[in-house]
Formats: sequence, structure tokens, C-alpha cells
Amino acid sequence: MAVEAAVDQLVEDAHRAATGLEPARLASELQELLGQKLVAFAVGDRHPRTIGRYARGERLPESRALGQLVDIYTVVRILGEGMRESSIKSWMMGSNPRLKGKAPIEAIHDGRAYEVMGAARAFVTRR
Repeated sequence: MAVEAAVDQLVEDAHRAATGLEPARLASELQELLGQKLVAFAVGDRHPRTIGRYARGERLPESRALGQLVDIYTVVRILGEGMRESSIKSWMMGSNPRLKGKAPIEAIHDGRAYEVMGAARAFVTRR
């Protein structure tokens, strides 16, 4: 039960951190970790350069895209507790049995971020 409480706190802290960042910083950190193309795919933007514009503060993401950036960042922060940064991108792109074989980044693209957070919770709980 102590592990569950610690993971609950981790998820809450990750979400608080994500919602506390300026959109430019959010996009910048995700772009650095996952790359423009992957982040653009996750938020449903066909133009990866848009993520760079967000990161430089040249453009503000629309509310849907901002919500997805927050979701991705939250998942990345959760995973960061039990995984090296270099492995996070692989986890986000790999097939995940908790997501019926879909990659977490694909599930976020499909609007299933809550399920991805559950998969991330399960991953860090087992570590």
C-alpha cells in the first residue's frame, strides 16, 4: 500500500509540474527528449516545425494541443522516476500490452492519455 501511495504522489507531482510550466518550456523539453516529429504526431499536428514554434514561444498551442503536451510531459515525468531519459523515448514508441499492443505515443494521439498514464503507473510500480 505504501508503494501505491508513493506512486499516487508521483503522478500528482508530475501533473503539477506539467501544468506549472509555460507552454514554450513544455514544448521545448518534450522536443528535446522525444523529437519534433514524435511530439507533433502525438498532438495531431502534421507539421513538426509547429512544435519548434511552440518551443521558441513564437506560437501558443491551441487548448487541445496544450492538453496533450501536458499529458505527454506528465507521462515522461512519471517514467523519469524509474527510467533513464534515453529509454523514455523507446518506451513511448514501443508496443505496450496494457494499451492493446499500441505504442503509448499512438494512444496519446488517439486521445487515450489516461490509459497511457495508467501504463506508466504500472511500469514504475513494478520497478
